[in-house]
Amino acid sequence: MTRVLQILFSIFLFVFPFSFRFLVYEQNAYRFGHFSPWVSEFVYLPEILLVILFGLWVYEKRRRFFASAQNDKWTLILLTLFVLNALLVTFWRGDVALGLFWIWRVLEIFMLYSLIVGRVLEPPKMIRLLLWGAVFQLALGLVQWKLNHSLGLTLLGEPMIGPQVLNVAKMDLADGFKQIRPYGTFLHPNILAAYFLVILFAALDILKPTQKLPWLLILGFGIYFTQSLAALGVAVVALGLWILFAFLRNAWARRGLVTVGFLALALVNVWFFWNSDQLSLAIPSFEQRLEQNVISQAMLKAHPLGVGVRNFTLVMEKASSRALQPWEFQPVHNTYFLILNEVGPQGLLILLAMIAITFYSWRYGKALPLLLLLLIAPFDHFLWDSWAGMMLVGLAVGFFVLHNKMPQES
Repeated sequence: MTRVLQILFSIFLFVFPFSFRFLVYEQNAYRFGHFSPWVSEFVYLPEILLVILFGLWVYEKRRRFFASAQNDKWTLILLTLFVLNALLVTFWRGDVALGLFWIWRVLEIFMLYSLIVGRVLEPPKMIRLLLWGAVFQLALGLVQWKLNHSLGLTLLGEPMIGPQVLNVAKMDLADGFKQIRPYGTFLHPNILAAYFLVILFAALDILKPTQKLPWLLILGFGIYFTQSLAALGVAVVALGLWILFAFLRNAWARRGLVTVGFLALALVNVWFFWNSDQLSLAIPSFEQRLEQNVISQAMLKAHPLGVGVRNFTLVMEKASSRALQPWEFQPVHNTYFLILNEVGPQGLLILLAMIAITFYSWRYGKALPLLLLLLIAPFDHFLWDSWAGMMLVGLAVGFFVLHNKMPQES
């Protein structure tokens, strides 16, 4: 059984970015004039593998699994409260089916986290599989960019992309030519960039010294190649922290630095939340995000306890000062604001308490995969409402906890 679990987990770590999926719920999918993935639900082929793998692992390790779960009782209590709050708000205000699907995704995060911490594979083996999976995604992205269209790999879940395809991330060049951004098999280049980020900084603390620079260059190029400005900025900050933590050995000093950093991050987010209506930028994409922030603020005032999980786009027109175009019905591109709107301030506070408890256990300094997700969260929403994004959360938390249980490898 152990060998079977190792093979299945090896396959999963390589293929979880493959977005081959089946539509299973679309009650409000065409409400905005065209199909909206934000109010639809899918079953992804890799998640079927994850559920089978987790079930087999729990059956084999059931005694150890339930014993280890008791060691994280406060986190489990807060997670239960967080999920219950989300479920109650969604039953009260929103689309219950969307809420139930989201709760299932949270359980899948826990499944992936448990498999990592349970060491179905040893950390170096996991990292090697993730790195070569990233190389595969980078190679696909390079070919997509060169040809300027998708490669027809629908069996891998590659999205249909091209310079004339609507809702595809692209760049407008000086001669009027449109150049697509690389997707790999992800549903957006920004998720691909976050994937490179998480794997790179999970790997840097495990790779041998001679391997660090080559992989830093390869995945650093991958992050740059996605043209995600948020990911580039977070990568620079994370690299600086990685170098700083190499010299800053005192655990309390690290905690203090991170605490100050996140207090600053919180203050910046609070300021943007309440002042976006006073800002104006000449870049259309930034203007759209500022308008989403304004809608988010109005929605909180109208629904101070939340509108329900995955229900932001179903409510946003009522909170907008103008009639929105079909393509403008998108979740606010700030994960913290989205959580605030969908599960209310009480839900956000529970989540922040979980994060605080998690970092209180931080002893050995290897926290960058989790830190960078918290840093990238203000720039997008995929960590909250996409399969691949939520799996990145499972990876980051899993490697964080795994490192804190392995002082000999710090």
